[in-house]
Amino acid sequence: MKNLLTGAYWQGFKRSLATYTRIPLRVDWRDDVEHLPAVSFLPWVGIVVAIVSTWPLWFDWSTSLQALFMLLTAVLLTGGFHEDGLMDTSDGLVGGWNKEQRLTIMKDSRLGSYAALSIWFSLTLKWLLLSELLNTGSNSFLGLIYLITSWCAVHVLARVFPLVLMHCLDYVTLGDSKAQSMIARFGMKEWIVALVPCAILAILSLSLLEIALVAVLAALFLLAIRQYLQHKIQGFNGDALGASEQFGEIFVIAALLVFAS
Repeated sequence: MKNLLTGAYWQGFKRSLATYTRIPLRVDWRDDVEHLPAVSFLPWVGIVVAIVSTWPLWFDWSTSLQALFMLLTAVLLTGGFHEDGLMDTSDGLVGGWNKEQRLTIMKDSRLGSYAALSIWFSLTLKWLLLSELLNTGSNSFLGLIYLITSWCAVHVLARVFPLVLMHCLDYVTLGDSKAQSMIARFGMKEWIVALVPCAILAILSLSLLEIALVAVLAALFLLAIRQYLQHKIQGFNGDALGASEQFGEIFVIAALLVFAS
């Protein structure tokens, strides 16, 4: 236990939590500190974000208001990290005419029309889908547990999307990039760390048949995203990974809603 709390796993998790959320943590960033790649703990960060953002479920509010505050809390916890990637990706991939122009636009901090449209549709879709999903839960303690588990599954499974794309494409950028230091190729140990929470929450939220169906549809969805990124920029960058996480959230919420109805 002591080794887990002080060793490479704990150091990797703390670095991941400090990198992908706004939660204040004291982290030893020295290179000689043994740690697993922070990005391998991204699904575990999803559990933290999900659990903290379920507080509206404890109040007797309408599902629309609960969903709104759940989404708002998640955005505040992450600092809009993935949403920012979605907006930059939309501006660059849709607005640019060639690879260099697209990558240049994605590094531009100004907000374009495609970014505004993408974030509006993304948040609106998530709000409507989540509101409907919350309506499927019964007014009981078990119903509450089901909704909390489902919300955790959304944030955990969606964070697998960027991990898969990292291993299917080459990293591309213009000049220096903060995201480059977060990119890591996984070995068996890193994949196990990343996929353990996914497997647990998938089993708790879905039947075996539903898990198989989600896996197939997610693979096809990721293949389409991969082909699009390969066509547009011949690889991926940090913004594209953030966008894929947002697509993942919508995909998982929609899947849970279909299976619950």
